Amino acid sequence: MTAQDINFKNEIRELTPLDREYPERLRQIQNPPTTLYIKGQLPPDDLPTVAIIGSRTSTEYGIDVARTFGRVLASRGVGIVSGMALGADSAGQWGALDGKGSTYAVLGCGINICYPARNYRLYDEILKNGGGIMSEVPLDSPPLPKQFASRNRIISALSDIVIVIEARERSGTFITVNNALEQGKQVFALPGRITDPLSKGCLQLIKEGAEILTSPEDILEYLHLKTQGEQLILEKDTSVLSPKQKAVYDILETDAAHLDTLVPKCGLPVPELTAVLLELEILGFSECTKTGFYRRKISL
Repeated sequence: MTAQDINFKNEIRELTPLDREYPERLRQIQNPPTTLYIKGQLPPDDLPTVAIIGSRTSTEYGIDVARTFGRVLASRGVGIVSGMALGADSAGQWGALDGKGSTYAVLGCGINICYPARNYRLYDEILKNGGGIMSEVPLDSPPLPKQFASRNRIISALSDIVIVIEARERSGTFITVNNALEQGKQVFALPGRITDPLSKGCLQLIKEGAEILTSPEDILEYLHLKTQGEQLILEKDTSVLSPKQKAVYDILETDAAHLDTLVPKCGLPVPELTAVLLELEILGFSECTKTGFYRRKISL
């Protein structure tokens, strides 16, 4: 064992339901963790909290929305809870950090293991910015499927609201949703295109009674927090655009498309189309996600 390992373990707390610091939200569920391992901070019991969850393979649109919601809610004093998974989970948590707020990750492995490994920066930033990492399994426990299913009840229990960004028709996200409903928590779901496989899960939730998620204001109002009139703007005021700019804007979608796909839709040669796309980007209507790929810009 290295000195670094010793220092890390000295910074970890172990709480049981008998400890005063044990989260009251967890005491209230039927099967609270017998031991909770924590590095960093726990969400205070009086902190309004929201879980942002969804597909690990979220679309660019889903990632943008998750990050935007995380940022806006955190900037209003809402704690963001999630599982630090790839996709919507980590996007929401990065958003919370963007909003200078706190975020809390519940892992399905020992908290001395960063899983997935590529999220090591997120792991560090959560701790540096007043958040916390927690798990009910001991240190050094590897990530196992059954542990992820079990940890989902902790995510929902620590949250006042669960919002689902994107989910397939059969998704592990539903484990968290079912836990939330059993715990009496409100569930919101982001609507999407009926032809998009990643929207089918959310559309099913809405059909079954989940609230429709259209704006961070939806959540702030439900939590009885004062709003500042901000809304997620997907459709911009295009009256400021020239006819050519408007024609190009109309063929863009929230998922990026390559120039080769856009050219036949607008009838402009590549150099002219590229110039118009640059104009739209300067005006805040579009963005280039990588070389040759463009989409509508989502903003507040």
